[in-house]
Amino acid sequence: MNELNDITLALSKGENFGWGVCSKYLNQEVSKIRKNIKVWDFESDTGQNMKKVPGKVFHALTGVDFLPISKIWGDENYGYTFFENELNINSLKNAGKFTKVIGGSSWNLEKLKEIGIDNSDYLIQGIDPEIFYPIQERKTDELFVIFSGGKFELRKGQDLVLKAVKTLQQKYNDIILVNAWYNMWPQSMELFHYAPNFIFEASGNSWQEIMKHIYKINGLDEEKIITLDIVQNSVLRNIYKTTDIGLFPNRCEGGTNLVLMEYMACGKPVIGAYNSGQKDVLNSENSILIKEHKPFKLYSDNKTLWADWSEPDLDEIISHLEFAYHNREEIRKIGKNAGEFMKNFTWQKSAENLLKIIIQ
Repeated sequence: MNELNDITLALSKGENFGWGVCSKYLNQEVSKIRKNIKVWDFESDTGQNMKKVPGKVFHALTGVDFLPISKIWGDENYGYTFFENELNINSLKNAGKFTKVIGGSSWNLEKLKEIGIDNSDYLIQGIDPEIFYPIQERKTDELFVIFSGGKFELRKGQDLVLKAVKTLQQKYNDIILVNAWYNMWPQSMELFHYAPNFIFEASGNSWQEIMKHIYKINGLDEEKIITLDIVQNSVLRNIYKTTDIGLFPNRCEGGTNLVLMEYMACGKPVIGAYNSGQKDVLNSENSILIKEHKPFKLYSDNKTLWADWSEPDLDEIISHLEFAYHNREEIRKIGKNAGEFMKNFTWQKSAENLLKIIIQ
């Protein structure tokens, strides 16, 4: 038997965050297509040495140094990465150890090619069509409810969400923000200190207290903001159906933004930044595009470029929100287009594309 037919999936564990959801579904769907699939047991990762296993291994990679999270190594090795920060010499060196490095978006692939990593490809995530499918339209216009999702951090642009919502709430008294921003890695929130015209202080003992303090010091009415604690992926659809539009002014996405995809799959309209990985799933028919951007660069202490992102234009975000507020029927049509479009992006399709990459 040819041992290269053996495939081991060494992705992530856990749930209710991007890598966890991605790993769960790829493990599940690839195993449905091929019988000789092994899912790595992370409890076996003992000691410091790599364990050699036969066949091909599909690794989850961490950071821009492209280090596998598991302690196994195959005859052929494929790394899967979602990165937003600038690649470096370690990226190039470690990429050479893999048969292929697979990015989470066409933007990731472009960045890999730019630095000279030619053994590269990309694989777009999927949605679960049994959970995320078009929702019957909301029948009430008593309130206008904006949804925003993704862990609370500078890259996701929630400071822009709050500024835009504040402007609209001062003009109209029936606008509510619902957010699913819970961040399991609170140290990543510190980058909000680089957000222009935004005050960040992580003050409080609970997630609710921290967020309410941020709303207060930035002049928002906390009574008009519903802040969710950590939410299971399987129940997000029930939240989406209570809202009118999703707002995703992200500064950068290495992947295609799983929350954005799932929201769209429910037939809900979105206002989204047309940049980085989000460009793979957004177009003028299925969303309202934020097209105006300025460079947004972050540098390390030694003046090395660390992040080369883009800053969505706040005035354009506000204009799109106001358009959505006054044109409910039109945005519902956009949402319907989004639901149809996202039927093309299932985890089954992602699994099929993955096997095409690693079995040639």
